[in-house]
Amino acid sequence: MYKTEAGIDKLLIIAKEAAMLGANSLRRNDSILKSVQYEKSHDVKLQADKIAENQIVSFLKAETDIEIISEEMWEASPLEINEDSSDFLWVIDPLDGSYNFLHDIPFYCISIALWEGRKAPVLGVIYNFANNELFHGVVGRGSWLNNMRINMANKKDISKAILCTGFPVNMDFSNQNLIEFSEKIKSWGKIRLFGSAGLSLAYVTSGRVDAYQERDIMFWDVAAGVSLVKAAGGKVDFKFSGEGDLRMKILATNNHLKLEDK
Repeated sequence: MYKTEAGIDKLLIIAKEAAMLGANSLRRNDSILKSVQYEKSHDVKLQADKIAENQIVSFLKAETDIEIISEEMWEASPLEINEDSSDFLWVIDPLDGSYNFLHDIPFYCISIALWEGRKAPVLGVIYNFANNELFHGVVGRGSWLNNMRINMANKKDISKAILCTGFPVNMDFSNQNLIEFSEKIKSWGKIRLFGSAGLSLAYVTSGRVDAYQERDIMFWDVAAGVSLVKAAGGKVDFKFSGEGDLRMKILATNNHLKLEDK
């Protein structure tokens, strides 16, 4: 019943409202939000992650019967996804950029996406509530920032382009891997590591940067951002690491850049 234009419109409204509810739960000046639940390697989980997740998931469950994948839920009880399924799936990162949030760096967001299984994005909502920027997009219709239509940049020369990237939590920092990484990025004009994959992809969508590339990034980190880029007419190449594995390799661009094998 959802796979109609009216159905998608309704789900977009629900996703936007869920993002607002999650943000409202994190806006209060409460030290418990920054309480560290656990910290390991290059990752941190805050009480804020769980609080926002509870708000968002409870609302989505009340409004729809669509299955949900969330970063926090997945770690507790992974959902088995049929590789061939085209059933709708909510994909959520309740707080993308937890380190930034912890240190009052205003580059973090709530990320909510709707996908057809793992096959294709349908819509995405990314809310940077620190700056009151709400990005949303529906594939085939376009992307918006605070209800104003946005367009991607039109740069063609990567030597003048900005690439966003990052170091995933489980990245291999061996010398060989770092050499390969430096080879991939050296041709770009500028490199930015913002600490939020979702918001980086929203910046690609709005033309603030030109591309985003990462490997071994988790599905929920990029699902909404991929939706935004695709909705805006951008090019996204992505591949899951394997069956049942939600790590991804991704390259998203403005569709004008002349790339070789990046």
